[in-house]
Amino acid sequence: MAKIEKELILKVHGVSVSRGETLALRDFSWSVKRGEHWAILGPNGSGKSTLVQVLQGWLWPLSGAVSVLGRSFGEDDVDALRRRVAWVGSEVEPEFPAHQTVGDLAVSGAVGTLGIQFERPDPRQRAAARHALALLGLTSLAKRPFNQLSQGQRRLTVIARALAMGPDLLLLDEATSGLDPVARERFLERIQNLLKRDSGPASRKNSHPLVIYITHHLEEVLPGFTHVLLLREGRVVAAGPRKEVLTPALLKKTFAARFTLSSRRGRLWATLR
Repeated sequence: MAKIEKELILKVHGVSVSRGETLALRDFSWSVKRGEHWAILGPNGSGKSTLVQVLQGWLWPLSGAVSVLGRSFGEDDVDALRRRVAWVGSEVEPEFPAHQTVGDLAVSGAVGTLGIQFERPDPRQRAAARHALALLGLTSLAKRPFNQLSQGQRRLTVIARALAMGPDLLLLDEATSGLDPVARERFLERIQNLLKRDSGPASRKNSHPLVIYITHHLEEVLPGFTHVLLLREGRVVAAGPRKEVLTPALLKKTFAARFTLSSRRGRLWATLR
């Protein structure tokens, strides 16, 4: 773990991934260092979700090399790695027992199950769940059933469950999908608070996971994201510190459109010219 802290947390080099007859990622290279929170931005079909599946070990590249948290795919136990990389997307919500409470679902992350039925969580696991709920402002909802939550609250509960696992990396894949504008802004406020915390690896005392946030909305690139990766048609347009990457010229290359950018509370908003 000491070596991971000093070096790269994630490294993808020369990776190409096929989806049928289409190359979803093309000679893709990217690296993440400890202390960096990344937003991945690109239009639909740019390869964002494919990249997430590669990082989890669900998709295998045609070529190239992938190393996550010091483990090289093809050489190390991918199942063990998945326990250190938490993924949250809108598709996962139907998997959880609707009648279970927010608190029990958070605890299930620490236990490693979808819900709490016959398991008996230990004090450490319950403490991890309480801490995760507090981070996301969900403590007051701990006794509420999952099926009585708003869409935004459900999404935050799933993230709390992921945090209770104690991951080193947290992948948030199109996490605001399906949220109305008010719910989205409240959700993003909680994510910004999470980004302000000391980051990973999460196994270190009082630390929290590095966050990789996948979106196609520029305004969701919160001030807490230190770096941005721009993707188009499976290729890297730019990757680096947010101020160097979020420029009109690079956004034009990414979205094939010209924008006028405005800044509000540390976030950029784009208007088509």
